[in-house]
Amino acid sequence: MFVDNIDDLNNILKECKASACSEVSDGGRFYKVKSQFFLFPDGQIQNREYLDKRRASVVVPVTNEGNVVVVIQPIALSEEGSLIEFPAGYFEFNESGIEAGIRELSEETGYAAENIVYLGSHYQDPGSIRQKVDTFLALGCKKSTLQNLDKGEFIKYLEIPYEMALELSDAGYFMDANSYIALNKSNSYLSKYYDNDKNPVFKKS
Repeated sequence: MFVDNIDDLNNILKECKASACSEVSDGGRFYKVKSQFFLFPDGQIQNREYLDKRRASVVVPVTNEGNVVVVIQPIALSEEGSLIEFPAGYFEFNESGIEAGIRELSEETGYAAENIVYLGSHYQDPGSIRQKVDTFLALGCKKSTLQNLDKGEFIKYLEIPYEMALELSDAGYFMDANSYIALNKSNSYLSKYYDNDKNPVFKKS
C-alpha cells in the first residue's frame, strides 16, 4: 500500500493499536533477567541486572522510485499502542546481521533488495541490554513475495515517499529508537553518495 499523507498514516496507526486487557503479572518467558557483579575503576564492586536477549538487525528499505518501506504494528507497551518502524528482528541461530536483516525484510514486507549496505551498530539501551543492534540500508527494494509473519505477529507495510519519511522523523513519528537511528544513518549515507541533480529523492532539501 502506498501512502503519501499523514492523515491516512494516522488512520492506519489507529487500526493497528494494541490495548491492555488484563492486570499486570510477574514472570518472564521471552526475556530473562540476569545479574552480574562488575569491578569499577575506583575499586567499587557493583551488581548490575540486564535482559538476556539476542542481537538484532534493523533495515531501512528504499525502492528505485525513491520510496521507503515502513511497517506499522501493535506495540503493546508503548503509550500510543502502535508505532511506525522499519523491518527489524532478532538473529536466529548462527545467523549474521545481514542474513537476519534480509530475512526480516522478506518476512515482514515481502520485499527483496538489490543491494544491502551495513551502516554500523549501536546499543539500544546499554544500561540494561548488552547486545547491539546492526543497521542496514536496503537499496533497490522490490516486492517479491508475500508476507511470512511469525505466529502472533500483526504487521502492515506501506511505501511512503522518502521526503515524507524525513518529515515524519522531524515530527516525532519514529519513536522507536532503532528506527530513528537507522533512518538518520541512512540519510547521512545517501546524502554523501547521491548527488541532488542525479537522484534528488535521496537527499533532504
